[in-house]
Amino acid sequence: MTTLLERFQAAQTRMSRNQRAIADYILQRPEDCAFLTARELGQRVGVSESTVVRFAAAVGFPGYPDMQRALQDSL
Repeated sequence: MTTLLERFQAAQTRMSRNQRAIADYILQRPEDCAFLTARELGQRVGVSESTVVRFAAAVGFPGYPDMQRALQDSL
């Protein structure tokens, strides 16, 4: 079983450039990102809120809140 952060790393090969930037940001600052809204995370990375939501779907979550909860639970 892989951890949530390993899941992000594994998915990077099939992501867009912006989605890889989100994954990199989360991998470098998981504690901070666990409590950011999709809009706040997008602003910090320099992408749109909808790109953050699509990122959550790309790594297998129904939506951003589900990914956020999983990230919080993993800390």
